[in-house]
Formats: sequence, C-alpha cells, structure tokens
Amino acid sequence: MKILVLGSGGREHALVKKLQKEKNVEKVFFLPGNAGCPPEDLLAGSLEDFDRIAHIVRQFSIDLVVVGPEKPLAAGIKDYLEQKVKVPVFGPSQSAAQLEASKVFAYRFMEKAAIPAAKSQVAKSLEEAKKILENFSLPVVIKVDGLAQGKGVSIHQDIASALEKLSDIFEKNIFGDAGRQVLISEFLRGREASLFAICNGREGIFLPVAQDYKRAFDGDEGPNTGGMGSYVPAKHLSEKHIAYAHEKILKPVLEEFHYTGVLYIGLMVHGREAHELSVIEFNCRLGDPEAQCILASLAGELLPYLLWSCGMIEVVPKLQRDGYFAVPTQNLAVVNVVLAARGYPDNPVKGIPISLPSKPVPNIDIIHAGTTYQNGQIISSGGRILNILATANNLVTARALAYDFIEKKLSCYLDFQQLHYRKDIGLDHASPC
Repeated sequence: MKILVLGSGGREHALVKKLQKEKNVEKVFFLPGNAGCPPEDLLAGSLEDFDRIAHIVRQFSIDLVVVGPEKPLAAGIKDYLEQKVKVPVFGPSQSAAQLEASKVFAYRFMEKAAIPAAKSQVAKSLEEAKKILENFSLPVVIKVDGLAQGKGVSIHQDIASALEKLSDIFEKNIFGDAGRQVLISEFLRGREASLFAICNGREGIFLPVAQDYKRAFDGDEGPNTGGMGSYVPAKHLSEKHIAYAHEKILKPVLEEFHYTGVLYIGLMVHGREAHELSVIEFNCRLGDPEAQCILASLAGELLPYLLWSCGMIEVVPKLQRDGYFAVPTQNLAVVNVVLAARGYPDNPVKGIPISLPSKPVPNIDIIHAGTTYQNGQIISSGGRILNILATANNLVTARALAYDFIEKKLSCYLDFQQLHYRKDIGLDHASPC
C-alpha cells in the first residue's frame, strides 16, 4: 500500500516511522513533514489546500490517507477526500471532529448524553463572563471554544487573573475566532490520564493508557503547552475505570456520531472507584506527545487497525478485557521527553541548528517535531523540536535511559542554552489517585 501521512509534528513522524516498517506498506509519503525524514521523502503542500492534497492522492496512487493534526479534520478533509478522490481517510468526519473543534459543542453533547464532566457555563461576551464567574469557586478554568494549539485552556487561582485572561480573549482577541465564546468550568481535582480508542463507527478498541505533561516546567508549573513529555503505561487508570469509560463515554460517542478514527478521552481520575472520573476534553486524533509512546508499545502492526477503522477489513487482533477490548501491547515501558525551544510556548526561538548522533543508541529513538531543512542543514522551526523516547522493562529504567541520553550524549551535539525540557517526566508514575 501507498500511504500519505498529513502533518509535521512528532506524532506524525512517529506514525511515518511505524508504518515504514510494516510488511504491506510499499511507500509512506509525508506532507509537509519534517527533517526526521530525508528531503526526497517529503511532499510540499499546505494542510489547508485540500485540492493540492487530492492531486497528490491521484498523482501517487495513494491507497490510504492518515491525518495527524486536528485542523484539517475539523475543516472536513475526510469528507472531502473520500468524496472527491474516493480514497479512505483515517480520521473522523467533520461533524464528529467538532468534539475537539468546539469546547461548547462537546460540553453540550456531554450534557445531553449524561457523560461525567465538570460543571460549566458558556459566555459570549466579557460582561456575560464576569457574571458567570460569580457562580464558581476558585480555582476556575477558562477554555476558549475553538482550536488553539493546546494553549486555549487556563487555570486561575484568583479573580483578577481570570478577568485579565477574559479581557485578553474578548477585547484583545488573542485567540481570534477561536475565542468568540468561552467555557467557564469548575476545577477538577485528581490525576489526569489520556485514554485513546481506535473506532470503526460501531465499536472501539482501546490503546495503552498514557500520561502526558501539559505545563511547561517541572512540578506542573508555568503555562500550558502542547505537551512536554509522556509515558506508557499509566496505571492509575484501572481496568474498572476503563470499562466505565467504555460504557458511559465511548458508547454514547459511537452511537451519536458513528465515530471513526482515534477518539482521545482526556480524563480526570478522582478516586479508585469505577465512576470516580470525569471527561476534561475530547480530541479527534492521537495525542502528541502520547502517540510516540503508544506506537512504540504496540505488540504488532498499526496498519490493520487503520484499515479496520476505515471499513476495509473486518477483523483485527484484540484482547478481551472485563467490559472492553484492547489492542495487544508489549510488556514494556516507554518514556518520552520533549526538547523544546527556549521561550516555548509563548515566544519560542526558531532557527536553532540541530545536530544529532549518526549511530543508533540501543533502546533510544529520536522523533522529530519542529524541524526543517535549510540549505541542507537541519534547523528548528517550531516550539517543540525533538522527542527523546526510551524503552525498557519498567518506567524507572526507561526514565533513566532517556535523561542519561539527553544529558550525556546530546549535550555534545545541541546548544542547550537555546533549549529547555522538563526533568520530572515519569517521576509521578507511582502516585496513588
């Protein structure tokens, strides 16, 4: 098969590397891609230019399109390509992708379907938001309605900072159209977990549970980012929790939207009982940086699940659990540490020269994210630049391998004065709920 992967981040590079190794894959094309692949393997084009993508599908006789990021899904690329060039597209329809594209849409659906979630109210103006704030205890969470590259959620410990953020959204228009309305929500306490299911419109099969880290700095300090690291498996989400999520969260989504592709269910786990969890948000694609760990932990090939999701095959390997199905995985732990540019997420430095070891290191994989080619050299082009993946028999060892490689090996190749990374990825893996 010839496969086209759309996107340019760490999630997409991990998808490319995984699919390139699989037996029924002839060629993987990467648009627009990053410097993790040779320049000759990259295709030029914008993810907003659906006509260009359709032309490429025809030109290279693409058999399957895999969409990485959320924006083209929310804009309807699945509907467009399947109608225009009759190519299967791994991902949800435009209507189903609104679960991520609109926080208000998702909240209203959860209300209707009795899905556990934080108490929230919608505000369409600064004055309305000020009145709504009076109904909430501190801390309070403010979420812009639309897509904001992982930066549209803020937590406020005092009214002054909440009002300042709301002023930025409604008066300074810092999020553009994404901030036309906001969701003001109660703050949920507990531990977060990332739960993903591959869906074919009728049923879903869960991937390994991941833990990611949204805050920029150690100890969950600093602003929210797209994600500074992750690990698999995250064991604080129990079998009982997953079975409950299957029944009370995944099933209603499948019934309402006939959902295909990957559904991300961001959960807050409040306690050990099955029902002690709430949905923080939905995403309509694999997470980044969670996907890197999840893909590395799979026991078999990924392609069959993509084909199953698109209705091209009927049966895939799956493990029967108590109340749900799961994808078979290796009995391994994977830790991913993100190397970000200085100033990320607010004002990341760009154009940092990137030099990397030429020889592979056992149990270490380097996944590119914000990198590109300039005059034959690799430079940084985004806030999150590289993902350092380490695999071992347990999380403690995997974590040690990742940081040892960064601090002892990469320090000879990269200018760490231009970079920053969290040093506590995986430290909380043993914490109880």
